[in-house]
Amino acid sequence: MNAILSISLATALVAAPAAPAAALAPADLKDAEAVLAYIAAHPGDVALVTRGISHNAGRLAPVASSIKIVHLAAYADAVRRGRAAPGDRVPVALWNAYHVPGTDGGAHERALERLAPGASVTLDQLVSAMIEESDNAAADLLRDRLGPGELRRIARTGVGTINGEILRAFGGCTLPADACLKRYVKAGKQVKPALPDFARQAAWAATVTRVEPGVLRRVLAGLRKDPVASRHLEWPMRRPGADPAELRIGTKGGSLPGVISEAMYTARPGERPRETVLVLHRLPEATWYSGMRSYAHQQFILELATEPAFFAKVRAALK
Repeated sequence: MNAILSISLATALVAAPAAPAAALAPADLKDAEAVLAYIAAHPGDVALVTRGISHNAGRLAPVASSIKIVHLAAYADAVRRGRAAPGDRVPVALWNAYHVPGTDGGAHERALERLAPGASVTLDQLVSAMIEESDNAAADLLRDRLGPGELRRIARTGVGTINGEILRAFGGCTLPADACLKRYVKAGKQVKPALPDFARQAAWAATVTRVEPGVLRRVLAGLRKDPVASRHLEWPMRRPGADPAELRIGTKGGSLPGVISEAMYTARPGERPRETVLVLHRLPEATWYSGMRSYAHQQFILELATEPAFFAKVRAALK
């Protein structure tokens, strides 16, 4: 089980200078118990929705790249309805035009390296980059291709353009986010924004990618049953050490300064599958950095799903 932790990269993230190691000790999210302690101490800054627990499920929360399961749901729906095909071609030049360098933790470059494309990629490969590497450019291109209205229908709220919001906040664009991205793509010239300090980035992060965690869990439950979507979400099961016969996992994580999120389903033979959405927001800088290093939030969700005693402790802490 532990072999597949720390690989669902949360890269919907505005890069910030590394925090000094000494600053991490006071609020270190080092393991699942530390995450539980933080949740118990800061219940207003947490959403946790799973079978048997519904904490802040109906309050809009910034979920960072976990929002991309809404994009994935729109894609799977479009494939079912014949409005899109996995083999449709997407020019790499167009995909690159959506990329804003220095703002996604290197996700775009890693996706290009993995796919090694020529002049184009398939639509399904683009979706894989959105889920596996968490490429923001892939998510925004897919949103434009399918239509923002399709994402709104699924999320029950507007789902904005990630890179458009970045360009408006940090790239000097004064237009609405959609218009910022449209102008940027049309210009065809990548620009690396100058990023402010952590506090300013965190203030911005609290205002974007907002959705009700309960709705996100409902979307996740549907994707678990969809062969197109589950194949993408279960990409960690193709990694060394994963054993689908013991535990099957589908997941999409996310991070922005001050925000860590995860939308994960788990399924064990003979047991009812569990879908869980966890959002930690308004995290202090040191706490956020420690969580980004440890991936303890993923361990927390796995223990919640597989250890009844730990589940009972979490539920008691949130009563």
